[in-house]
Amino acid sequence: MTAALLISKGKIRRATTLKEHKKDELDRNRRAHYFTQVGTWDWQINADILYWSDEIYAIFGYQIGEITPSYQKFISAVHPDDVASVQSAEQACMRGDKHYEIEYRIVWPDDSIHWLFESGDVLFDRDGKPERFTGIIREITRAKKTNDYYRELAHYDRLTGLPNRELFDQRIDEAITRAQHHNSMLALVFMDLNTFKPINDQYGHSTGDQVLQALGQRLKHSTRSIDTVARVGGDEFVAILEDVKRDEVLKIVENLRSLFLQPIAIDKQLFHLGISIGISLYPDDASDAEALIHIADMAMYQAKQSGENNIRFGHAVPTAKPTQTKAE
Repeated sequence: MTAALLISKGKIRRATTLKEHKKDELDRNRRAHYFTQVGTWDWQINADILYWSDEIYAIFGYQIGEITPSYQKFISAVHPDDVASVQSAEQACMRGDKHYEIEYRIVWPDDSIHWLFESGDVLFDRDGKPERFTGIIREITRAKKTNDYYRELAHYDRLTGLPNRELFDQRIDEAITRAQHHNSMLALVFMDLNTFKPINDQYGHSTGDQVLQALGQRLKHSTRSIDTVARVGGDEFVAILEDVKRDEVLKIVENLRSLFLQPIAIDKQLFHLGISIGISLYPDDASDAEALIHIADMAMYQAKQSGENNIRFGHAVPTAKPTQTKAE
């Protein structure tokens, strides 16, 4: 009896230990989900019953049990601009067309905006109709901000905040495509500072950087929303003016020139900049980016050679005509 009792107690201890181990493992999984901001959901479609794991309450800005989950409560939290894409992705999955996987924004009760990544699958009944929709949600706001930061580093100038050479190359191609589609004109404007080097030489590169930063802010807030102004070199800028008429190009460019010529105050010191500008037009001068860039660059060089603060229009480069030979 003593041996049997000891064996029985050993089994109870092992069972208790196993139960405690499973509980600890479950608690660790719950904590891991909480800290990684991952939650699970299960939507019984016909009964319209939605289950949320504890983590999802926090992901949507609620305390656990603060609200009763429902599809309407979920969709009302989705950012208004993202509702259509979320529901479209859901419908495609419920038709069996594709796996459900989407990034979208939600609005918390405090009006803050958060990014989520969601994926899921539909379970179908015997008749092939959607019965349950299950999946996971992960909070990705911080990751999105990090991605946006690195994307901005890749495409925007560090000092001025203006698009850089890489983004300019992309946008000029896109602008030409739009101009072709809409049968409209665009102007490419090359601008080169004339008196920037003396500022660096006399006052130092730190002051020169501050001048460029102030200039970048001025350009960003004083140009049309459809246009692109980029910094493509140390003291070189370029503008893409879309959907313009020939007789208004010069007026827009003169406004740009005035932004460069207005004095910039740094530490109570006024700095005056000079600017030389060259312009090429699509489709009058060329129909591709490379030719437009070459023509505007040559026009800018001519403006610089003729004196400070001048504007020059470029001209299409004539193509050589094949020589004709007399028939014998």
